[in-house]
Amino acid sequence: MRFVRGEVCMRTLAAYFRKESMRFSLALVLAAGLVTLAAAVQPPPATDPAAPPAVGNSQPAAATQPKGIPVPDGPVVNKQELEDGLIIEDITIGDGYEVKPGGAVVVHYHGTLKEGGKEFDSSFSRGEPISFPLGNVIPGWQKGVPGMKIGGVRRLTIPSKLGYGEQGAGASIPPNSDLVFTIQLVDAMQIEDTKVGEGEAASVNCVAVTAFSVKDGEGKEVEKADAAHPYIWLPGEFQAISFGLDGMKPGGKRTIRVPKEMNVTAPGAPATRPSNVPLTIEVELIAVRNLGPRGQ
Repeated sequence: MRFVRGEVCMRTLAAYFRKESMRFSLALVLAAGLVTLAAAVQPPPATDPAAPPAVGNSQPAAATQPKGIPVPDGPVVNKQELEDGLIIEDITIGDGYEVKPGGAVVVHYHGTLKEGGKEFDSSFSRGEPISFPLGNVIPGWQKGVPGMKIGGVRRLTIPSKLGYGEQGAGASIPPNSDLVFTIQLVDAMQIEDTKVGEGEAASVNCVAVTAFSVKDGEGKEVEKADAAHPYIWLPGEFQAISFGLDGMKPGGKRTIRVPKEMNVTAPGAPATRPSNVPLTIEVELIAVRNLGPRGQ
């Protein structure tokens, strides 16, 4: 079931869902089946320390295995050392959109231990970038990636307290390990709030009632729902919505420019929009119910 219909005015979330209780109960049942897709709200796994699998981040398997690509290197053109010990070194300054705190990004990354230089994970080796919201990764990334521009390359030297601390992360990252990441910013979600709402902000892991319009790269409208017949999004159903609604409040309106890498629909979720192309989404958040706190 994709669309959930019902007349919606600017009423409270609780009142709306009481009126739609039977249909919303079904939505929650469906949402439970999609919870495993919402891995971005879980702590980062040991196999991918900086970028946990994001909501709906699984993409169709390629016919052939992507080839690894070289890790970019070069002289440092700008260096900052923050008070908490985080060292930021820009190797290439990008010339595209600048990432904001809490934004969602598409990156290649190469992670090594500072001591000894052993590699523990690298998307460059796999030949495919990964997309995720910064609010759901280690603090070193949350503080070190904002300010990058698309096309930029940055090296982060992250002290243990901003990484995995005393716990470490599996066998690859021992406790109290300082980490070094080389990051290439491939693309980023661009968000513009045209109206700021009120109330509780949406988290990545939420059920959201929206009116929206989706347009492809040529400006053609490919999907829509109006306020009289809104759409209830389930967690993990559409990565662009999961990432793009984060921090939005009921009553707010937002324009979301979606990289093709984030145009990912959960397996089995019907959609008429094209895949693997950039999209522009204009969305109004009518009501929201968070299934977990922001950043978790």
